[in-house]
Amino acid sequence: MNNAGKISLTPEISIVIGTLNRPNVVLSLIKQLKEKSKKIQLEVIVVDQSLQTNSIKLRKHFPKQSNFRFYHLDTPNTCQYLNLGLREAKAPIILYLDDDVSISEGTVKAHIDTYKNPSIHGVAGRVINEGEKINRSETRVGKILWYGAIFIKNFSLITQMYVDFPYGCNMSFRKKTLEKIGGFDERLLPPVYAFNEIDLSYRINKHGKNSILFEPNALVHHYQSSQGGTRNNFTARKVFHSNQFNYGYFLGKNFTWGENAICFMRRFLYQLMNEPYAIPAILEGFIYAKKHI
Repeated sequence: MNNAGKISLTPEISIVIGTLNRPNVVLSLIKQLKEKSKKIQLEVIVVDQSLQTNSIKLRKHFPKQSNFRFYHLDTPNTCQYLNLGLREAKAPIILYLDDDVSISEGTVKAHIDTYKNPSIHGVAGRVINEGEKINRSETRVGKILWYGAIFIKNFSLITQMYVDFPYGCNMSFRKKTLEKIGGFDERLLPPVYAFNEIDLSYRINKHGKNSILFEPNALVHHYQSSQGGTRNNFTARKVFHSNQFNYGYFLGKNFTWGENAICFMRRFLYQLMNEPYAIPAILEGFIYAKKHI
């Protein structure tokens, strides 16, 4: 890269960031990546989904370098921005980061280096959430149990292992793998588009077992900013409904009727005792999937 900030080679990695109405938050991450770009051949694709005032503020302070690119979506849509990043990325590896994270010194390099193993098609980075208590008793990370009845996240651990899915705020994939499976499913329901990374990763692992590796050195701190963001720009009721619909959709889309039966038997008592009001939305998503997929 020359002093004018022009890219002279194909970047090693494309970093895609979606942001919604929090320009100051994403600019902090962009500043980190601007410094990192002095050491690693990378490009940064920011997809802004903000209101005009916030969008103007972000544009004003956005780096004027050819390897930092700005796009805007008038209507917030997580899966659309993820797929936009996929289409526009020039590198063979795509790293997706939330706008409210900070990277560590080795984050980007750890993502890149993991792909030296040709059997790896995705990397789940370590995530430390603000104020999170680390569960030392649980030794598993990113697991789907009982055909979707139970999900184990636990992305703060420090042991490398294969996973069923990553944490969406810090995940990377081979571009050719995402293209092969058709990218992220835009039929998921807004506003949060929950289960997008779980659905995508399940499809990747179906093509090759042990395709996604949890790499603790690819660490980010996730601040879960209280301002802006998808969850903060829509009603709690709408967010809850979409989450439950997408859960049912994921089950109906990715598992057989027999597997669904095992899942429901394992899940039913928990659902009835803890969230019975979610059952209609789950069934709605499940039925939609069975009819349309």
